[in-house]
Amino acid sequence: MNKEKMKQSLLIGALTSSFGIFVSKLLGLLYYSPLSAIAGESNMAFYSIVYTYYDLLLQISQAGIPFAIASLVAKYYSKEDYKTVLLVRKMGSSIVLGLCMATGLFLIAMAGPLARQSLGVSAPLEDIQNLKTMFYILTIAVILVPLLSALRGYIQGLKRLDLYASSQVLEQFVRVFSIIILAYLFVNILHFKSIWAIFIAIAAASFGAFAAYAYTGILSRQDVKQVKDLASKQSGKASMNEKQIIVEILLLGIPYVIISFLGTAGPLVNTTFFMDYMTRVHGAQVYESAKLSAGILQANVAKIANIPSVLALGFGSGMVPYLSESLEAHDNKKITRQVNQILDTAFFILVPVIMIFIFFARDIYFIMYGNHNLDLGTSLFAVSNIQIFLGTVAPIFSSIMMSLKLRKEAIITLIISFLAKLISFFPLVRYFKAYGMIYSSGIYYLIQIVLYFYCLRKNFGINIKTTSRRFVKVLIISFIMVLPAYGLHSLIPFAYDSRMIDILIMGGLGILMLAIYYALTVYLRLPQKIFGIKDISIRKLIARFRG
Repeated sequence: MNKEKMKQSLLIGALTSSFGIFVSKLLGLLYYSPLSAIAGESNMAFYSIVYTYYDLLLQISQAGIPFAIASLVAKYYSKEDYKTVLLVRKMGSSIVLGLCMATGLFLIAMAGPLARQSLGVSAPLEDIQNLKTMFYILTIAVILVPLLSALRGYIQGLKRLDLYASSQVLEQFVRVFSIIILAYLFVNILHFKSIWAIFIAIAAASFGAFAAYAYTGILSRQDVKQVKDLASKQSGKASMNEKQIIVEILLLGIPYVIISFLGTAGPLVNTTFFMDYMTRVHGAQVYESAKLSAGILQANVAKIANIPSVLALGFGSGMVPYLSESLEAHDNKKITRQVNQILDTAFFILVPVIMIFIFFARDIYFIMYGNHNLDLGTSLFAVSNIQIFLGTVAPIFSSIMMSLKLRKEAIITLIISFLAKLISFFPLVRYFKAYGMIYSSGIYYLIQIVLYFYCLRKNFGINIKTTSRRFVKVLIISFIMVLPAYGLHSLIPFAYDSRMIDILIMGGLGILMLAIYYALTVYLRLPQKIFGIKDISIRKLIARFRG
């Protein structure tokens, strides 16, 4: 395979992963605007608090274990050691069950203290009780979702990727429509309090997981039966015993658990300390305004930030085989070339998106959430874009580190960045209030990027001078792309009272910006060099996309 085809294979793999995740994320966006409208932006603070802890507990109870199950199942299945495959399934599921039961019991026991700490000393008793109830509801999902992940790990190892993907779509589909339909029914028709919309949204994670677990279990029966039949015909015992399997699963999974846990540490600081610290420093009278800001920033803005974060998730899953192959061949030049390709592509897509987010923050926030608290939402969203940019790039570097087996260095980097987040959080929140969370998170991600790059340069001699020059070009082109559209927008009288009109306006301006970006980047031969494509015509791109 020549260099150009290799480049395309790496990028196509990464972009294909990104596209699949993007579809899932897009489906997830469907419920968020209706939920915010039904529950109220202030109540979205509860949702953000609960899901920060949900992500953390999932990292503890599942991160790395499904990956280990998939890897070991694939390994022993290829060796035709079917008895060991069954042992991996049994012991992997047992480990996950034990971990998720432990985290579920922890959540039940700590629901009260977590609610009081997250909301602060000035929180009304009703708010504390509501958040406590949400943690109880979440316990079911904390148990079900890891079990589903373990089952998916098993079928992934058997290369039933069609079933793996369809179960993810089903889970999200059930979750989204449960939220929209039940929240509207309970609040708008049956006239329950608006907080019930949040109760339902949290419970919907369990509905989706249960539906996906049943679906996956039923459709994988034949695969399970086939492995059992093969195992019954296998001569001799399994090559590994239960104890050895447990050790192997933990050795594969624990580094991912640690890194995943540290990766959620930044948002955890915001969730745990912001409300409490704000009321201690600025007085009980700021409780409601702090809750509103937290809800907008950690729920509404965070949901928009999921759009570019798809890049990090997609490249993280798409780059692994290519970098691993280069690592095994001890080809540092090829590793450098691949890392530059990954960063070039990420910047080529990410920078114009962030520029649009900054200049059209008001329109994007209005289209997503309406004109309620529009000024505050616009301000927080616009300032957050630096954090969104850094928070998308940092996980890409983290995935590169993991792919190149620099796990120890990655863990040390995450610990240092977490300490920097923790130290900077309190003075920044004291003087900048909600914006202090954004600034401390920016420091958190920036330190990760700097230290990751230092490690890559030290271990593999990676140089990104060419990528840096391309980044500057893309930044300048993105700025040029936005200015005419922003100028035209300012000439259009618009009162922000119709989402449909704003969607039409932004659609027209989007076509203009895309045309400018395409023309200027092609003129400077950026996509040709980054993607290794000689013919960059619209007709050819459409043909490639269809392929």
